[in-house]
Amino acid sequence: MKLQVKNIIAVIISLVVINAASAQQYPNVLTGTFTEKVNAELRLYRTFNNKVQSIGDYRISPDNLDFVIALPADTLSNYSFEVKIMKQGHMRLEVDKSYTLPLVLKTGQNHLLKVTPSKLDAANKTGLELKENVRKPSIAYISGKFDNWKYGNNITIQRVVDGTYETINSTSNSKEISFLLPCLVKQEGFYYISSLRWKFRVYLKPVDNLELAIDGPSGYYEVIKGSEENQLVQKWQELIRPITDYGYNQQMIRTDSFDLNRYQQAYENIESSITNFRNSINYSGSGFSKLFRMAIDVDKELAPILFLFNSTSRKTNGFSSTPKNFTSVPDFYQRFIKPGKFNDASILSIGEARRYMNLYAKLVIATLPEDQRKQLTQAERVERMIKTMSNDTLKSYMLMDQMFEIDVNNLTEFRATFEPFKKYTGPATVKRKYQAKYQEFIGDTAFIGKSSYNFTLPDSTGRIYSMKDFKGKVVFIDVWATWCGPCKEEYPHIKALEEEYSNNKDIVFLGVSIDMATARKQWVNAIKKEGLPGLQLLDDRGKAFALKYGITGIPRFLLIDRDGKWIEVRCPRPSSKEELKKYLDKALGQGTVSVK
Repeated sequence: MKLQVKNIIAVIISLVVINAASAQQYPNVLTGTFTEKVNAELRLYRTFNNKVQSIGDYRISPDNLDFVIALPADTLSNYSFEVKIMKQGHMRLEVDKSYTLPLVLKTGQNHLLKVTPSKLDAANKTGLELKENVRKPSIAYISGKFDNWKYGNNITIQRVVDGTYETINSTSNSKEISFLLPCLVKQEGFYYISSLRWKFRVYLKPVDNLELAIDGPSGYYEVIKGSEENQLVQKWQELIRPITDYGYNQQMIRTDSFDLNRYQQAYENIESSITNFRNSINYSGSGFSKLFRMAIDVDKELAPILFLFNSTSRKTNGFSSTPKNFTSVPDFYQRFIKPGKFNDASILSIGEARRYMNLYAKLVIATLPEDQRKQLTQAERVERMIKTMSNDTLKSYMLMDQMFEIDVNNLTEFRATFEPFKKYTGPATVKRKYQAKYQEFIGDTAFIGKSSYNFTLPDSTGRIYSMKDFKGKVVFIDVWATWCGPCKEEYPHIKALEEEYSNNKDIVFLGVSIDMATARKQWVNAIKKEGLPGLQLLDDRGKAFALKYGITGIPRFLLIDRDGKWIEVRCPRPSSKEELKKYLDKALGQGTVSVK
């Protein structure tokens, strides 16, 4: 009898352990979908023991409207669901509307949530439709723990979209060293696990279960449980560690590791092993082999190219600056330059593809003689970078990345730099970027060539000035404020510029502050302390001047001709002195403007 009781107890204990393991391996989840195409950020909160904790974040985009968040196993939590509807801002997506609504989630159930953005109303608790999800969703689970790490981490899953990364799901554990993230995998392929310190590649299929042990500081990892594909991906990462250890997979590059001769030797030591490893990839049953070989081809060239690129960074006030271009191309790097190599758009299935394309194009330009590089206009530079691509789709994304990277100040510069390549705006994302960039400046046409004789402002003594006081002179206007950090960075450049034109009586340097009238004393003190040149006027919160000309961001620099008409309402900053001088000299009848 005692033996039977012991056996029964053992069975019960084993069932409990099995069920606990199963619950941990396959937790309950909240899956959902948006019924309308929007950009949105989601966050699920739980309140437990009077403490509010974020347990999952998700990003929604017009072509990715579904989401999934893992639920804790406790029975005492209350939940709330936050939805931020995003809109396109000046530089990036910004919050348009925000809603937080309660959710009643039952323990031991999977839930399905339908979100209708146009019906969201926190007060009336509308826009959400919640029910039990009896169907088993196709979810991949990524779980693991951190080694050599005393704290939690913010872990993110990113999918590949057009050759770069798009965050879809994340979880923040401020105290835990373990994590669990579900991921809706609609199409198998490479995904990226990232934190604030590192990023690495994994291969996911629907219903995958991937368990990792991650070194917290470096991001190096071991597959504890996972598919054969992920075992191979891990082996590849280990093989190329001698050429990636400088920080290829990390958010911060180690600047103390830039010894080109030593790096070249490390590369040549494993070059044959790289070739053999690539040739050994022959995994049947999916598109993994082709995709993995493509990722290998990217890594084996991007790693050394990125090493060279970052070796030119310089430290300023203890911080390493991000370089913009290569300064030279050592002979070792000639092996990577091959015309026609970017001829297949399928490379955009790799998350590093766009970075690789961009740096490769810059490497090609760096092979030009220095004097020839310096003479390139912005449009000529864009043209050369686009020509390094042999595929029209890749040319389109090269153009898109240049629109992100190159600062154009106004519509004139936009047209000169990007309009010649408008034919490459076929892909929807590229077209949206082109149109958004164009829309930044199109409103300026309402002012260019029009009279500026429609405002009056006081100086520090209370004397009133209007533009009529400067008739017959070119007027350069700096819109600023005492609380504006970027404005302060321009102070020394403005003073140097004014000094350079001090003997020219045909130009006036005019400062317009948008400080509040009640902060007049602070404004006057700033003028004296910084020794700001020219005539300084006060525009109370921008009411008389700045808002009239659609100025929502400062510093802003504008130019008026001798007849009191606007030449440009977005000039280059004084810190870009040579570019700005072209505008001033042209207005003074001493030169022409060409966009470099």
